[in-house]
Order: sequence, then structure tokens, then C-alpha cells
Amino acid sequence: MAQQTQPTITLEEALHMGYRHHQVGELQQAKHIYERILSAVPQQPAALSMLASVAYLEGDEIQAEAYRDQALKSYSAVLHQQPGQLAIRAALVNQLLAADRVREAQDLIEYLQLPLNPLRAKPEEFQRRREASRKRGLPPIIINTIPKSASESIWNRLAQGLGMAQCHLSIGLFPHCTAVPHRLDEFGQGGIISKEHIAPSPFNVEVLHRAGVRKLVVHLRDPRQTTLSWAHFVRDDISKTLLGPLWRQSCPPAAVLNADLSQQLDWCIDNYLPLAVDFMRGWQEIAADPARPIDILFQTFEGFRTEPDAYFARTLEFYGIDKSLFAEDAEAEVVHLRKGALDEWREVYTGEQQRRANAIVGPDLLDAFGWTA
Repeated sequence: MAQQTQPTITLEEALHMGYRHHQVGELQQAKHIYERILSAVPQQPAALSMLASVAYLEGDEIQAEAYRDQALKSYSAVLHQQPGQLAIRAALVNQLLAADRVREAQDLIEYLQLPLNPLRAKPEEFQRRREASRKRGLPPIIINTIPKSASESIWNRLAQGLGMAQCHLSIGLFPHCTAVPHRLDEFGQGGIISKEHIAPSPFNVEVLHRAGVRKLVVHLRDPRQTTLSWAHFVRDDISKTLLGPLWRQSCPPAAVLNADLSQQLDWCIDNYLPLAVDFMRGWQEIAADPARPIDILFQTFEGFRTEPDAYFARTLEFYGIDKSLFAEDAEAEVVHLRKGALDEWREVYTGEQQRRANAIVGPDLLDAFGWTA
């Protein structure tokens, strides 16, 4: 009787098999597959990254950091040998940002030739909307937002109302979302509206200015509320993505993810809220600089919630867009909107959590945007 042979699969097929287990929480099955890949292809960077993610979710941070560091070295080695590998460069940039090695990521991102990624439209429709918007003289628009500020729905409403194309321009997650110069160069030609969480860094401001971006809407929300929403989002969404657990600044450790909401809020108030405050203050400082190369309009979710028509009117006026070009009755997809409440945090935070949160935000920031202690 002839001996049966096991069917062979490619490296990509094996990785995707691991990803499928990983994404549904079957961590041991995923881990076994990633380890098998490493036994066949030592130092395979994607498998190392996934093992780091699994280890973080299992609470083994020492092992996770070891895998992460090995993955970064492996990605760097592959890129050195094959500098034209776009996927490798993008993965390395993304994971350097996750590891808080921002300067190294910025050095690599200058040569990252990522194309624009059409959203909510097929490439043909994206191009049609872009060209039609350019012919009507619509400028490039960026709504740069603090996460969990209902900005996705506002962005969709503006895009539909103006008939503009939509895409993202950055790489990474909050707090290190970084503008991709190649994408910005194309975006600067107009006809596109983007929603971002771009960090207030000199590098990002320079990339925006170099691409011809002269105006920026910075959309904010009471950071005590966004922190509450982030606690839900990071637990139910970000931590369950393949690479989300690698973002240690904004993704809690396993013990916190598996704890109750109050303990998750404690971690988010102490660790995430300061990042949100830094984001807001950073853009405030840029806006206050007389030598700033970009004009900034601050908008808030609270302003949108109470006076949506005035919110859109301010945005159109800021960009010099005739209001007749905006279809106010345009329907738009509502995305990632958990409740949309204004002050839910007051009902959920304990008294001690409220005290700590108010101290982190500070009275000057509260006053600047009309939020109350």
C-alpha cells in the first residue's frame, strides 16, 4: 500500500491559518502554527510578531518583548537585503511606531511608497469622485481627530455632502499615527477628504506642509469621555486585532483586559488619558505659534452634537467652500459610535477616578474647549 503524504501548504497559507485562529481567540492553536512556521523558516518576522501578540495576550510580557525585538531585527535584516519590499518596509515602520521607536520609523517612512487606499468606494468610484471634486475646486481636507470622538460619522457626512473621495494618509495607531509622505503628495492635489489621528509632531507638520496642506481641522472631545469610550473599544476591538496588543502605550496588559471595567478605567485614566491630553496640548501649541505653517480650526464633538449645522458651516467657511456645494441632507454611514453621550463618564467614573481625571486634564484645557469639571 502506497504511503500517504501530508499535503504541503505555502508560508502565506500557514500564516493565514494562524491568523484565523488568532482573530477568534484560539490562541493556543495560533501559537502552535506560528511556532511550526519558525521551525521551518527561522526568524520569519511575521510569525515572530504574531507570537509577541499572543504572548502579550497571555500575560507573558517578557517573552512578548523578546519576540517583538526579534521581529524588528528580522524585518530590518530582510529590508536591508531587499530595500524595495514595500510590505516589509510598511510592517517595520508600523511595528517601530508600536514599540515607541518613532524616530527610526520616521527615517524609514520617507521612502515608504504606500499608495492611497480608497475607502467606502471601489477604485473606479474613488477616482471618479476625486476628479469631480477637483474640477469643482474642492481642496484637500483633513479632519484630524482624537480617537472615540464620533469623527468617523462626521467625516462620512462631509464626504457624502461634498461628493469627495475618502482615504487614510497615515500609518500606525494612536498615539503615534504618522503621515506617509508619498500618500500626502498625492492627497495634496485635492479632491479627497481624510480622517486621521495624526500626532502633533514637527515631522508630521513638515510632511503636511511639504505636500501643500495649509489648513487642518482638529476635532476634539472631552478627553474624560473619550477615555471611557477607549476602555470599551480597546477591550472589545483593538486588543482582538492581530497587532493591536503590540501597542503598549494604548493597549492595556492582559491582567487589565481580563479585569472588570472599573480596573480597566483605572489603567486608561493613568495611561491613556495623558496621551489624549498630550495630543490636544500639542496641537494647541502648534496653533498658537505665529510661525506655524498650517492654519488650524478646532472643532468639538460637543459643538457638533448641539449645533451640527453650525459645525459644518464653520468647516466649509474655514476651507473657503461655498455652502451651496454641500448637500445637507446627504445620508452617511454611522460607524464606531457606541453611545454618543456627552457626559457619560460622570455616571461611570468613581469619585476618585473623576478627581484623578480632572487633575490630568487640567482646568486650562477644560476652559479652552468649554468642558466643565
